[in-house]
Amino acid sequence: MLRKFKIQHRLIGTFLIVSVLPLFFLGYYAYHLYSESISDKLSKSTFQALTLVNINLLAELQNYQYLIGSISTNEFVQENLPSGNAEQKDHENAKEAAMDAIFRTIFPSHAVNVSIFDKNHNLFYELGFETINNQALDKAMRDVDANAPYDGLTYVKTIRSYDTIALGRKIHAVNDSSIPIGYAFVFISGDLFSDKILANVDLGTGSKLMIMGRDGTVLSANDKKIPVGTPYIDPELINQIKQHQGQGSQSFSGQVNNAGQQISYIYNEQIGWYLISMMPFSYINSETSKITISMTVIIVLIVICCIVIISVMNNSIVRPIKKIITFSNQISNGKLSNRIQDENEDEMGVLSRKINSMVGEIEHLMHNQKLDQKRKRELELQMLQSQINPHFLFNTLNTLRWLSIINQVPVLSNGISSLSELLRSTILDRNEEITIEQELHNLSNYFEIQKIRYADSFQVEYAIDDELRHCLIPKLILQPVAENAIIHGLSEHGRSIKITIKVQRRDQFIDIEITDNGKGFDTTTSKNYDNNKKLSGIGITNVDERIKLYYGEEYGLFITSVIGEGTCCKIIIPYESQLNKEANLNV
Repeated sequence: MLRKFKIQHRLIGTFLIVSVLPLFFLGYYAYHLYSESISDKLSKSTFQALTLVNINLLAELQNYQYLIGSISTNEFVQENLPSGNAEQKDHENAKEAAMDAIFRTIFPSHAVNVSIFDKNHNLFYELGFETINNQALDKAMRDVDANAPYDGLTYVKTIRSYDTIALGRKIHAVNDSSIPIGYAFVFISGDLFSDKILANVDLGTGSKLMIMGRDGTVLSANDKKIPVGTPYIDPELINQIKQHQGQGSQSFSGQVNNAGQQISYIYNEQIGWYLISMMPFSYINSETSKITISMTVIIVLIVICCIVIISVMNNSIVRPIKKIITFSNQISNGKLSNRIQDENEDEMGVLSRKINSMVGEIEHLMHNQKLDQKRKRELELQMLQSQINPHFLFNTLNTLRWLSIINQVPVLSNGISSLSELLRSTILDRNEEITIEQELHNLSNYFEIQKIRYADSFQVEYAIDDELRHCLIPKLILQPVAENAIIHGLSEHGRSIKITIKVQRRDQFIDIEITDNGKGFDTTTSKNYDNNKKLSGIGITNVDERIKLYYGEEYGLFITSVIGEGTCCKIIIPYESQLNKEANLNV
């Protein structure tokens, strides 16, 4: 394969492989090792920063959880929420007093609404300037039920399209914690997490930090371009996180938004949220750009050195080769008197002297060749005469056929025509294989000749499957078998016999049967029959051997004969091979 390329190109390739390729692999290994080291360190530092952010988030959230806890355990709420009778005026005043006592103690700055509902989802108490519709409320209650006994955290949008996060808890009876009596919600402004906590954390250029629910809904993010309240734009993020969560891995590499990211997360089971950070590989690998530039400069310098070395080698190796090529072109143009002038002792010098010696031998051989031209012309004349003889024979037979027609001797005319066609197919046609249809045509010509000899003492019937007519078979395998049927079938008493030729397909085989109802013969003694008595000089044993050579030992000629009843000769050849041969011929 290398000999397809010039030596100069092979030298260049060799120097590049020996010098540049190891350096490339070494640089790639160092680059890969350095990138992994940076990625691992950034992953650890990111997870530590994420842990601190999570602590701050939980600490901030505790104020709102404490407010819900105070509401849930309030004596007035515990007494009146199950009965839902707080609509009366005296109870309304007591409720306001009870709630006022709670809110004077604790009411976080980012709480925009506080709502209490009974177990039938009826409003018991509400304080705030932002309200939500029933659909958002139902979703928040479903999340509380799903996260019980822990608090539920749900993104909701108020009627005035204000982003809030609903922190909800199921209220249970103090005397029996198994009995739910209602719900308590604190609606927290979305700015608490996005602006106060997440926005102050910078993990690197292009990095993102966000809070995500179990279902993949974004609750808050430090990037204003990330929509909140809906699933993240790439659903593969939450799928990858849950997959690695099952494996116990809290930092991993993955593809998000068609870009490589280093992903870290912390899962807060009690409130059902994920704190997630994404750091793009483009930022992680930015420090390795200097190494890449340095490697590129070194490789360019090495390539330049290789080119200089190859130029020096070119003078000592490639130039002598080019001299030999030029000399070879002169020899091909007939200038045999020229010689290569190279007296050096290296391999190229030895090769040049050997070529000069061979050119001298060529001159000698060309002189001898001229002497052989006369003998060659004589041989060509003899070959031409051997080609003329068959044509002379066919022309003579054709003349005799027309004389028999003129003299109205149709039997002789048909016999000469059949003989001419039969000889033409066997002498002029040099193909070793012919179609079944051509072989049957030759066979019909043979029968016409034999009918003249045996005075119509036999009849022939054909049963041919038309789809097999164009299948290829070895030449002259039917005629010896048909001749065998006539020789061993005709009765001494002059009784006319019937010869049947059947060609049919059986699964993946072609069966060719030649049967007669003649006198039959002993198959154990017929093998020694003199083939010279036959038209082709080919016996049935030869037919069987040829078939086995073509197709294999499992195929061939199979003969059964019963004396006094007749003979059946069956030729079996494969059908699949016939299709392949036809396809090859068409190509």
